[in-house]
Amino acid sequence: MPPTTPAPEPETVTDPMLWRMAVRVTADHQPHPRHPGRCANLRCVHEAYPCPPLRDAQRAQQAATRPHRFTPGRARVAAAAQRFVGWFRPARPVPPAPVPLPRRQPMATLGLAA
Repeated sequence: MPPTTPAPEPETVTDPMLWRMAVRVTADHQPHPRHPGRCANLRCVHEAYPCPPLRDAQRAQQAATRPHRFTPGRARVAAAAQRFVGWFRPARPVPPAPVPLPRRQPMATLGLAA
């Protein structure tokens, strides 16, 4: 089989070597033309499609790319969500704060009568 030209890397790729390896494995493990439920690669004889190497390659492609960034800007809160503001209450009643005990006076200040 003649070598194919490598696919251009997307901008989100963070690990080019892992991404290229995953692309090659994905290209090698395609469904069989006469048996679409089976892998056509000889290493995966009688394996159901998608085979374990293909699933691993798909996970490697995900690992080699960074997640898409969210659109910058402020998030909008739906009007229905604002109805629930302040609806959280503790499951158990909150115990009152402990009352401080009075300070004990030293024996010398008590003024013992003799």
